[in-house]
Amino acid sequence: MATAVLAAFVLAGCSAQAGPQGEAARPADAGTAQPQAGKPSSAPPGYTFRLPMAVYSYTADEYATIEAAEQVLAKRCMAGYSLAYRPPERGAAAPGVDRRYGLSEQDATLAPGYRLPPSPPPAQDAELSKEQISVLYGRRAAEGRTGPLEHGGKAIPEEGCLGRSILDFRKDYDHPEAVETARQISSQSYQDSLARPEVQALFQKWSACMKEKGYAYASPMDPPAVAKFQNGPVTDEEKATAQTDVACKARTDLLNSWFAVESEIQQAKIAAAAKVLQELRELHVKKVAAARTILTEG
Repeated sequence: MATAVLAAFVLAGCSAQAGPQGEAARPADAGTAQPQAGKPSSAPPGYTFRLPMAVYSYTADEYATIEAAEQVLAKRCMAGYSLAYRPPERGAAAPGVDRRYGLSEQDATLAPGYRLPPSPPPAQDAELSKEQISVLYGRRAAEGRTGPLEHGGKAIPEEGCLGRSILDFRKDYDHPEAVETARQISSQSYQDSLARPEVQALFQKWSACMKEKGYAYASPMDPPAVAKFQNGPVTDEEKATAQTDVACKARTDLLNSWFAVESEIQQAKIAAAAKVLQELRELHVKKVAAARTILTEG
C-alpha cells in the first residue's frame, strides 16, 4: 500500500532542490511528475509515467527546462545585488524508480533485492562567498539570525533569490483545483484497479507461480513489505525472492495487464474531469514555453 501511495504522489508531483549544505529546499511544484534533478535519463519511463494521467505531468525534458530557467531567474536576481552567480552543473539524472505495481525487471537492475537505489547527490553550487549564499538562499542561510535581511542596503527576499525566483515563476501557472483533481485520479485509479476481478485473477496466477518456487505470497505488493527485505544487509534469500517475483510477473504478464486495467480506469476518470485537466495541461505548456524563452534570453 505504501508503495502505491508513493507512486501516486510521484505522479502528482513533488521535488526538492538543494539549498545550503545540500538541504532540501525547492518549493513543491504540485501536479507534475518530476524526476530527480539533472539531465533527462535515457532509461525508458516506468508504468506510472506511461499511464494516461502522465499527459498532465511534465516530461523529464520539460522539468529540466523549467529548473534551468529558474536558475537563470536566480542569476538575474543576484545581479540586482551586484553579485555574480553561476548555476550548478547538472549531471545525468539517475534512472527513475517506479514501484507502482511492485518490482519490475527494469527496477531490479538498479539495486539488489527490493532495495531502492541510492539517491544521486544534489547538484552542488560553485564555490560561493558568504554574501552570495546569503542573497541566494535568504533566511535559510541566516543561521538563526532574526531581523531584516539585506545586502548593500537592499532587502533580500525571505526565500532568497533562488526561492523567490521559483515562486514568482510558478505563480502564474498554479491551478490548485486541477492539481488536486490529478492527484485524486492518480491515487483512486490504483485503488479501483485492485478491486477489479481481472487484477485479482492476475494476483492469483502470480501467487501460484511463486508457490511453485516455494514462496507463499498472496500479492506482488507483499514481498517488498517484508521487514527483513527493507532493512539490514541484502541476503541471498531476498535476492532469490526478488528474482522469482520478477520472473513470475513476466510469466503471468502481470505488469502489462495490470497497467492496461488501470489505464482504462484512468481514461474514464479523465473524461469526467476533462475541462479542469485540460486547463492544467495548457498551463504546463505555457510554463514550459516561458521557461524556454527565459533560457533563450539568458
